[in-house]
Amino acid sequence: MSLLPLIIAILVNFSMGSFYGWSVLVAPLEESIGATRSDISLAYSIAFVSMTVGMFITHSLLRIASLPYLLFVVFTIGALGMAISGYFVALWSLVVGYGVLLGFALGVSYFLAMTAASLNLPIRRSIAISMSMSAFAGGGLVWPPIFVAIIDWQGPHAVFLLFAAYLIVIGTVSAILMRAARPPAHSGAQEGGGVFSDIMTDRPRVFILLWFGFIFIAFAALMAIGHAAGIATYYGIPADQAYWGPMLSNLVYIGFALSAGILCDLITGRRVLIGIAAVMAVPLLVLYFVPSAGMSLVALALVGGAFGASSSAYPVTVTGYYGVAALPRIYGRLSSSYGLAGLLGPFAAGVLYDWEGGYNVAILIAGILATIGVFTVWALPKNRAPASAE
Repeated sequence: MSLLPLIIAILVNFSMGSFYGWSVLVAPLEESIGATRSDISLAYSIAFVSMTVGMFITHSLLRIASLPYLLFVVFTIGALGMAISGYFVALWSLVVGYGVLLGFALGVSYFLAMTAASLNLPIRRSIAISMSMSAFAGGGLVWPPIFVAIIDWQGPHAVFLLFAAYLIVIGTVSAILMRAARPPAHSGAQEGGGVFSDIMTDRPRVFILLWFGFIFIAFAALMAIGHAAGIATYYGIPADQAYWGPMLSNLVYIGFALSAGILCDLITGRRVLIGIAAVMAVPLLVLYFVPSAGMSLVALALVGGAFGASSSAYPVTVTGYYGVAALPRIYGRLSSSYGLAGLLGPFAAGVLYDWEGGYNVAILIAGILATIGVFTVWALPKNRAPASAE
């Protein structure tokens, strides 16, 4: 089979990786809409809930529709959401368009990309998944400075309108190319029952620990990443260079995401997840106790890198415990923890900022949660990948 499904997966995740450029939009949207930071952050948090719904049901969608068709539909939904957010200058349009519609499209497209990357391709599955997941951060690296340029030119709502047109083009191209590739159905497309059947899986201890580990890691990461530009400026980075916060987060995200899947093959996913939580906890706590502009960028870079590593390590680890056929179903259910963290993390950081007038408390809480994550994933049982995982 050709590498075309992987190329499409990379393109899809690169496009939707614009989601990690959100922090450069926060301050301009506050001024444009006339809302508080916690109000603006609510749209980002709701997007995580919608994304989780999309992730949760993608396995069921794959049972009733093909990859090309789903790609076209979800990109169209995402474009509609961006158009609504751009055309109507109001908080409700941001919540409905960006939060609900784009969030849902993000969730489904992210899992469609992961599904395409986990097909039987000419390269190792762990490498394909790592490349696909790192492309999401690649978008987060490329899009922020583009968004800043558009904001300076025409304001934040122009970003939404232009990106809506981009999504229509990419969705159409991706669907056409995927149809031309004629990929076989994923081995897990018909695996499992309904959306909520066997919710805890046949290994409940593993599922529960992975779920809680994911929520602690994601909550800590998203409190920081969701406000990367604001955190950078709060600790002393000039406002016109605030994009370095999200850019560094995503740059290191890419490197860690590319290597984490391969590392899981070498030292097991459990050990990689322990390292991820530790790499996230230490710089956050150091930033709290020894605050400085330089340390804020170091912390954001390492938090982004650890979060990127989790994006590759988690699906590879799930494959190790459950097998590749179960990956869309099990990982889709684990994503509920990611969505909960996405709902509460950025919003909590925004509320704490409004209350404190800064990010010190948010950074401390994020560091503590990441530390709890270390002990949570440490409790996972040791396991070798089943035969179906390769």
